[in-house]
Amino acid sequence: MEQQPETQQKTVSRIGPDQVTVRDQEVVIEAKHEMADWEVRDLNPVPIYFGEKKYHLVEKRRASPPFAVRYLLQPWPEDLSTNTKLFHAYDAETVTERDERRRGANFDEAMRKCLLPFYPFLGLLWSGTQQRLTRFGFVPHLISGASIFTVFCLCFAQGVFAVVLINASIRSGKVLVGGMIRAMLPDDHIHLGPVSIPVMLLDTLLLLSLVGDVLMRYSHYLRDDQWAGGFLEWLRPRRRSQK
Repeated sequence: MEQQPETQQKTVSRIGPDQVTVRDQEVVIEAKHEMADWEVRDLNPVPIYFGEKKYHLVEKRRASPPFAVRYLLQPWPEDLSTNTKLFHAYDAETVTERDERRRGANFDEAMRKCLLPFYPFLGLLWSGTQQRLTRFGFVPHLISGASIFTVFCLCFAQGVFAVVLINASIRSGKVLVGGMIRAMLPDDHIHLGPVSIPVMLLDTLLLLSLVGDVLMRYSHYLRDDQWAGGFLEWLRPRRRSQK
């Protein structure tokens, strides 16, 4: 007698961007994106709840486009035991949360790439803003250290501009004293209505603030391996911790 092939009932449905194929003894999930922490385990497998049934993951492999991963689930055997307290659930809410986390991760990575060219200057931002940059992968202590070196370079540049302007004034016969600000402005004074501010005063204040910032922040940086602080943040009075 010829053996007739067994027919299995098959139901194909969509959950978000995923395609789910349910047969009598297995569930195939073709996921648009990888499910977090779904791994095949021979020891202490993690149960997966789909619908009203309990499954265990027996296979995970690459899926055909437009899907990314193919998961094969089989009903949880009665004699299968596990010591783990973890479990996964697969439903529309889980898929939505997965996709939202992925979009958030993509946004964070895009922001990180946009901010990377400004890495030496990110540490000039005050500590509260630096802490908010941790979501993009920046460590406040490290970017503070990079900004201290940046400020030191600006101190050196201020001195170089001052020397260049003095030498140029000696040759031209017109005295020019200042630094980076004076080199960028055509006049010796900045006029704000009736107020006239000497550029030399601004350059002097800039030099003093740069030197003071390097000394103060570098001392904090060496004493505490978790410290983070922005440009001139040390001028702000610290709040006393309540005991």
